[in-house]
Amino acid sequence: MYIVHRMGMAGCFPTAPFAADLPALETAKATLAAVLKHPAFSAERRQKAAQLLTAASDGQQVCRWVMLALLESERWEDDVLAKEESQSGPPAFPAYPY
Repeated sequence: MYIVHRMGMAGCFPTAPFAADLPALETAKATLAAVLKHPAFSAERRQKAAQLLTAASDGQQVCRWVMLALLESERWEDDVLAKEESQSGPPAFPAYPY
């Protein structure tokens, strides 16, 4: 089962771990901490998120934060790829004929 964003963007974020033995809140917190390791998030934002996570007590809210963080990291990657593609010169990686 996957969470789907309302605007039609599917998040590749399985919800199965939330049905596991661990409480949903602790699993959501661990998942968000892992997502925040993405380079889209600065050390300062990670620190602020850690403070919020310490005080968080609603698993559903933390799950929403996870989805928002995933979407933000996706947008960051899209922006980086667009910048790389717009640069002149040969591609960093050749197109391999698979």
